[in-house]
Amino acid sequence: MKNLAILITFGIWTLTSFSQDYYPLIEDNKTWNVLNVNLVTIEPPFDTTYLTESFWTNGDTLVNSFVYKKVYSTTEENPVNWDLWCLMREDSNKKVWIRRPPSEIDNLMYDFTVEAGDSILVGFFEPVYIFVDSISIVTINQQERKKYWFSCKARPYYKETWIEGIGSDKGICWSGSASVVGGWFRLLCMSENQELIYANPNYESCYLITEINETENPLINIYPNPAKNTLIIEHAENFEVKSISILNKNGQEIKQFVSSIEQLDLSEIKSGMYFIKISLENGQIVKKIVIEK
Repeated sequence: MKNLAILITFGIWTLTSFSQDYYPLIEDNKTWNVLNVNLVTIEPPFDTTYLTESFWTNGDTLVNSFVYKKVYSTTEENPVNWDLWCLMREDSNKKVWIRRPPSEIDNLMYDFTVEAGDSILVGFFEPVYIFVDSISIVTINQQERKKYWFSCKARPYYKETWIEGIGSDKGICWSGSASVVGGWFRLLCMSENQELIYANPNYESCYLITEINETENPLINIYPNPAKNTLIIEHAENFEVKSISILNKNGQEIKQFVSSIEQLDLSEIKSGMYFIKISLENGQIVKKIVIEK
């Protein structure tokens, strides 16, 4: 049971007390694995790609007299490199706030005091009013926790659930995020101090990713590989290239180049394994490359 949390940061005491049966959401060394599904086509039959993004709370920072937890993210299966994604804080009223730099605005992400029949505005990208349909009790890791069931009157097909101490079934940072044309999010797992607390029963793993298949074309030559700061693309005349981009190993586009360019500047890209994707008039080429600095 979590009954009292005391945070000491920059010499300022921030006292946050909770009732004996409440499990706080925002604490140090929690990790959420979130499935990020992206629609490739916007008309049936739908085609999707997907990757897993992990979020990790680690350390405090002080902003306008409020103590926030730093929330980092990565798409690596065995994380080494983490990037600061947002700041989150939980107040004594069981409300959780999110701030994503460079924004200086706090958005409400959770309110664990709501009752059945209440309506609440949550989210940071496009905040939406969600309606509390019901509240139940579930057993997670041999602990009884409240589970909140939501719908959205403005979006008939919208459904969301929260579990106390674990967060939204859409992922820690995506409460209020409806399934839209661009894709959707699903919480896969949540761990605390590297101990698995929750695993989504609808998925077989805490880490899922679309495999990227390499393709070749004898009319296009890509070198050197491994590359350092420059990659050369040679192709036959009148061979129309529509776009060129670099993808990380999870399939995320990290840089796009002008289609007519034949010498790619890689100086801003870190060492590692990547894919180069060249879109053509009648298809595409995907080739694995290694960048070594």
